[in-house]
Amino acid sequence: MEVISGSPAKLKSQLKDFPNPDEALKWAIQQEWSRLKKGFVLVNPDACAGQPSMHRYIGGGYTGALMIAGCNGKVSTNQHQDEDALGAATDVLLLVGEGADISQCWRPSKTDLAWSAISIIDKDQLLIQFDSGIYLWSTDGTPPQRISEATAMSPSFLTTSNGHVSWHSGEQITVMRPTDGKRTLHLPRKAAMVGGHSPQMMGALSPDAATLACCANPGEIEYIDVALAKTVRQHQGDFEMITKMAWSVDGRWLLALEQYGKWRLLCLDTATGESRPGWPEFADMTRTDFALDNDGKRLAVMRRGKIAVYDFAGMREIRRFPVDHVVRTAKIAWTGENAISVRTDYGCLSTYVV
Repeated sequence: MEVISGSPAKLKSQLKDFPNPDEALKWAIQQEWSRLKKGFVLVNPDACAGQPSMHRYIGGGYTGALMIAGCNGKVSTNQHQDEDALGAATDVLLLVGEGADISQCWRPSKTDLAWSAISIIDKDQLLIQFDSGIYLWSTDGTPPQRISEATAMSPSFLTTSNGHVSWHSGEQITVMRPTDGKRTLHLPRKAAMVGGHSPQMMGALSPDAATLACCANPGEIEYIDVALAKTVRQHQGDFEMITKMAWSVDGRWLLALEQYGKWRLLCLDTATGESRPGWPEFADMTRTDFALDNDGKRLAVMRRGKIAVYDFAGMREIRRFPVDHVVRTAKIAWTGENAISVRTDYGCLSTYVV
């Protein structure tokens, strides 16, 4: 194998022997990781489909919170900071550009973990779910604004659609318009405990924000009419804990990721609760994630160290590629028309061309 190193103006080349291609690849990955940890970044604007266009080592110990979201060509993620001189350990938010440059960083408060984030379409703003509450973070440098009280459990859900945002805190579900702060729903709902240790509370707003799909009990999804503040239908199923939900853009299907039970990615009819005909089994969905693109046409599923991209209408696999620098788990997000970004538990932030 030919190894090329050095600066663009002074490249060096040498031949290196390996017993087989797998050993050569293993060595290359180790060398890349070593350089990333030293502060080097990978930026490849000419990357082909399935290849990384960006790698940047974020670092920070894995706390169970892997936050990632895209915002107008940039990627936001969290970097965990160990205890400082005052004994406070917290997350710092980073905003990373296409060139792997950090354009903004923000440390919100002491002993605060960032669990999830969602970008507000057509605005340079992100909704961030911390232990201390939901924040509205503008990428133009405007001071962050807290729009909710502290969360009583972490993580719960954070969902946005059609100019509305919804979350669960304490024993209340809230739907609010960030533009004017008006709360259009404030409904009591208590989370059940799964196995005596994990709170079940997950929700997702419909595309028109008129309905909230909510799972507060294992094996049960209710659809809440936001304007009427009441449950309009309820579906039972053979699933256990639901840890993530997403509506299809036409409002017909609800994607739900099951933890425990059969560890599946479900696709349920929002009118009947029935499973979508011909839906892939997607079994053994441990330490996984999924994401629909903004148009709802492509579904990305991360499983077993690889990302598979499907045409959502017919569930035909379009592409499959490996994810670098993962120990056990990662979170993914569509961050461009043909870009998927990944935050791994190894401490790496990457973007791959689709």
